[in-house]
Amino acid sequence: MTLYKQTQYGTFITTIISVIAISTGTLFVLQTGNNPISWVLLTSILLLFFLIILTFYKLTITIDNDKIEAKFGVGLLKRSLKIKDINYDSIENIKVPMLYGIGIRLTPYGWLYNVKTGNAIKIKSNNSTFFVGTEDFKTIHSILLKMKK
Repeated sequence: MTLYKQTQYGTFITTIISVIAISTGTLFVLQTGNNPISWVLLTSILLLFFLIILTFYKLTITIDNDKIEAKFGVGLLKRSLKIKDINYDSIENIKVPMLYGIGIRLTPYGWLYNVKTGNAIKIKSNNSTFFVGTEDFKTIHSILLKMKK
C-alpha cells in the first residue's frame, strides 16, 4: 500500500532538450553548412534526446510499508531504501546549491537524485545514503517517523 507519492517535473531539462532537438531538426531541414548532417545522424541524435527526456522528465518519490523509493521518468533509474534500515536520527533537510545541477550527481553528501534545484532529503542507513530532491521534506519526514519501529 502506498502511503505517500509525490511527483516533481523537470521542466528545465525538458525545455532545454526540446529546444536543442528542434534546433537540430531545423538545421537538418535547412541543410546549412558545407557538410549537412545525414538522416542517420539526425535520427540518432533525436532518439538520444527522446531517451534523455523519457528518463529525466520527472522524479517520483513513493513511500510504502517496506521502502522509500525515488524513480526518474519512466522508471529506468531508481533509488530505494528499506524502511527497516533507516537511521532515523540521520534524516535531514539539505539546501542543494544550484552548482550541484540536476540529474544524478555525486556531491559531498552522497549521490543526489533531483530534477530541480532547491531542497533535498538525506537519509542514511547502515550501508547507503538516500539523497533526493524534494519540496515536501516535512511530510516525508513525518511519515517516516510514524513508521519508526
